[in-house]
Amino acid sequence: MKPPRAALSLLLLLAGCGAPGPQPPAAQARLEDASQRGASQARAGDHAGAARRYEEALRIARSLDDADAEAVNSINLSIVYQRMGRIAEARAALAPVLDDQRRAFSGTRRLQVELRMAIMDLAARDAGGAASWAKRARERCQALNCAQAPAILNVQAQAALESGQPAEAIALANAAADRARSQDDPSEYANALRIVGRAKGALGDAPAAVQALEKALEIDRELADPRKIMADLLELAHASLAAGNKQAARNYQERATAINRALRDEK
Repeated sequence: MKPPRAALSLLLLLAGCGAPGPQPPAAQARLEDASQRGASQARAGDHAGAARRYEEALRIARSLDDADAEAVNSINLSIVYQRMGRIAEARAALAPVLDDQRRAFSGTRRLQVELRMAIMDLAARDAGGAASWAKRARERCQALNCAQAPAILNVQAQAALESGQPAEAIALANAAADRARSQDDPSEYANALRIVGRAKGALGDAPAAVQALEKALEIDRELADPRKIMADLLELAHASLAAGNKQAARNYQERATAINRALRDEK
């Protein structure tokens, strides 16, 4: 027997008379604020502060069952943990997105996590692990026609170079450069040129290495990315020395040292 309309209304009112839960709009605002503050602190080099903000954003995302926000903040938290040297925690931050198949993490977010794992393996000098993660990411990317293709190809190129396969690295980096140009992605284009330069140097072609690295430096200076500018200058110092140009090598090394000093002072 159905309750009378008045009684039904009373039941509905009583159901809402418990302890008030968090209001989704307010929680969503706190989530966005924590994530934005984390990004701002990360850009300023305050990695500890950024980590605290991303941890807060991650807790809020989980409380809202917001899978996409959880994935985004897990990735960002992993990046700042890595910069702080907290490698085990950087990997652990990504584990839920990788391992929990019940959650509605998108293919794009899982791909981004696989790419992050590859990058961390490269940093740990585990070229085999990096190649394996990058292969997974590339297969997923091909199915999604994703925007991360240049970055994935560059990771594969770097893994090949670290494995002693400079010719394979050049082929992959050239493919990354082509995709980066077609997608108007100057950052990954510069990354590809840097890998080509290193690989050319490994093959003993110092002039070609210098040419590729000078192009990478030009782009990174336009992007105003000090860490990549410093990397380009260090590689140019090495390639110039291999080419027999000691004065140029010294000049590049001194410029890289000046940038490193400025970054330390800023921090």
